[in-house]
Amino acid sequence: MARMPKEPTSTLKLPVRSAVALEMMLSALISLLLVELGRMGGPIGWAFGPISAWFNWFATFFHEFGHGFFVLISKSTLVDFQLNWDGSGSVTYTVESLRLPITWAGYATPPLVGAVLYWEAHGRGLETQGTLVVLAMIIGAVTLWWPKEDPVSTITIAAILVVSLLVVALLCASSIGQRVPVDWVQRIIAATLLIEGVRSVWYLLGLGEPSDAASLASLYVLPEFLWVLTWLAWTALCVLITYRLEVIDRRRKLLNPPRKTRARKK
Repeated sequence: MARMPKEPTSTLKLPVRSAVALEMMLSALISLLLVELGRMGGPIGWAFGPISAWFNWFATFFHEFGHGFFVLISKSTLVDFQLNWDGSGSVTYTVESLRLPITWAGYATPPLVGAVLYWEAHGRGLETQGTLVVLAMIIGAVTLWWPKEDPVSTITIAAILVVSLLVVALLCASSIGQRVPVDWVQRIIAATLLIEGVRSVWYLLGLGEPSDAASLASLYVLPEFLWVLTWLAWTALCVLITYRLEVIDRRRKLLNPPRKTRARKK
């Protein structure tokens, strides 16, 4: 009988599946920790507040980008795109088309972007830097092109995000990126986007407050908690696909390591 090939082990001396799962859970834990520490009062909140706000701005940008993108490809009209210093944001538009994709896309977009960003974080050289540069270009183009009633905070926040992405891309491409795990910054950003829907569940269900779930419940037959379940299912699907692609990619690299070429002496 033919034997099954032995499961390759990662640099952590664990099976690839276990190592990938551990890294994804660690990224999510660090993301949650940084965000929650930034919300605390006193010296801890002051120290971690800027970092927490930075991660929140990424999630908020892509949440509002999801709304705005479907506004633009529909017959509706985008009126205002806003990012605020406290990590919140908004998109204002005139309704001239079906509202379901516009409203649902808000919490669906961050996990999708996070999945791509996480998968591209692991040692892909130019592909990783290219992804970061593309994201920076998207943030810059959207901020400059989309209408803004109060542009100061939106443009400033977007500029911080663009510069930070370009700095991480440069560090990944430099010799520093070979010695320091800079890719973990990208992983934590990606984890923040992946779990955006999960972190916001209590707000979405929350006590009569206005939300995307409440808007969908008022427009269609399904109650709020079922709309929340669709976002949770979508987030779980993004996490599962990311995990699966990461495992396949790691296995291929471990089983087929790049050959080292030796320079000939003259």
